[in-house]
Amino acid sequence: MKLRLLVLLLIPILGACSVNWGFSDIGNALLNDPIERLRDSNKRKLALVTVDMPRGEVDKLMGTDKAGGSVVDVLHGRTQHLQARNPMREEHRLGIDGQYYEVVYYYTDLRERDNKITDDELTPVVYREGRVAGIGYGFLNEHTIRVALIRQ
Repeated sequence: MKLRLLVLLLIPILGACSVNWGFSDIGNALLNDPIERLRDSNKRKLALVTVDMPRGEVDKLMGTDKAGGSVVDVLHGRTQHLQARNPMREEHRLGIDGQYYEVVYYYTDLRERDNKITDDELTPVVYREGRVAGIGYGFLNEHTIRVALIRQ
């Protein structure tokens, strides 16, 4: 009798592992670091971005995913609140050609497990007139200068 009861209790639990009943996200977060998954996803997606691609296409491709900021982070060694999102931040820069560039940063790398997301862990996508002009710090530093722009 106890064995039958145990089997009846285990069937729904084991079934939930193979059927997406909303529990898989919880289990997946426990096994795989959500922030690491976001980083990996961003790297894969950025590999598909090409020069001259419109900003709208890139925004759609990259999405507005968020990761972190939950109790599950403690299981992955985080002692502080850490949240990553797409995009991490945006700014405007003046180009060496006198044009204004829009820069959108995505979280793609982990340099140090310090519970911080720093600039060297982000990948910039640089837009000129609404289209991708280049990707990465090499392009950004070569074609723009960092100045404080006042938004009105």
